[in-house]
Amino acid sequence: MTFYIFDLDGTIVNSSHRAATLPDGSIDLAHWRENSTPEKIMRDSLLPLADTWRRVQQKHRVIVCTARVIQQADRNFFYAHNLRWDFLLSRREGDTTPDAELKLIQLNNLANHLLYSWREFTSRSIMFDDNQSIIELLSKNGLRVIHPQQFIGDNANAL
Repeated sequence: MTFYIFDLDGTIVNSSHRAATLPDGSIDLAHWRENSTPEKIMRDSLLPLADTWRRVQQKHRVIVCTARVIQQADRNFFYAHNLRWDFLLSRREGDTTPDAELKLIQLNNLANHLLYSWREFTSRSIMFDDNQSIIELLSKNGLRVIHPQQFIGDNANAL
């Protein structure tokens, strides 16, 4: 069994119309929260890797691993676009853990829950994420992480 792990923003979903950055280049979370209304979430669009998700969800286990706080409007968006998952890992409201560390902890906890050692879990998994700090930390910890831009074109049909 293979686990396909998908990040959301910048990987599967284009939510850039809801995003803003602070002068230091970091995400303006207050702006993000204000613009995470059901109406604006439904105006998000899908990126090309969503087709890969739809293809693999038929035969493999799909894990969503996101640093965003998920709400019902997000679930409705994915249901409307026929994107299903077996496990949804997301940030809890008020959690300020850095994104890369959060995802490592969440995936480690899931592996334990499924009674896999971390090594066995990573050997059965492939992750897609656009955040370089996440790619670096999780790769350093044995997980194969691919940036979506490296997976466009012919590679997308390889799964």
